[in-house]
Amino acid sequence: SHVVELKSSEQAEIMIYCFYLFNRKGACLYYKEWNRPYNSFTDQSEERKLVYGMIFSIKELVNKMKSPAAIDDGLHCLKTNTFTLHHLETASGLRFIINTDHNTPDLRNNLLEIYGKLFVEYVVSNPEYDPTSQGPIDSPQFEEALQEYLEALSCFR
Repeated sequence: SHVVELKSSEQAEIMIYCFYLFNRKGACLYYKEWNRPYNSFTDQSEERKLVYGMIFSIKELVNKMKSPAAIDDGLHCLKTNTFTLHHLETASGLRFIINTDHNTPDLRNNLLEIYGKLFVEYVVSNPEYDPTSQGPIDSPQFEEALQEYLEALSCFR
C-alpha cells in the first residue's frame, strides 16, 4: 500500500467530507459533499480537475520511485494532518475517492464495497448506463445507497 503524507498547520474533526468518482479520462462522473469544513473553490469543475490531476501525478511519481520488483496495488491514500484522501482505481480506470479528516482509518475496503456492491448493482447493471459517457451518473438508487452506506460508517459525522 502506498501512503503519501503531506503536512499543513490546520486540524480537522473526525468525519467524511466528500466523495468523487472519476472515469479513466478524468471526467467527474459523480460528486457528493457532506461535512466539508473549508472550500476555497468557486469553480467546482476546476477543483475536480485539480483533484484528478493530483492523484494522476502522485500515482505516476509513486510508480517511478518503486522498485521494479515491487507489486503495485495502487495508490491507497494521500494523508495530510488536515485530511486524508482515500483512493481506489479499478481495472477499468474508474477512480473512487473519499476525502475525510486525518484521523479516519483506511477506507480501502469500503471503497471496494462501494465499487463492487453499489456501483455495479445500481449503475453498471442499469441498461441505460453508457460506460463511454463523459457525463455525470444519474442514478437515484446509487445516490441513495451510497448515502446510506456512508452514513452507517463510524467516521460519518
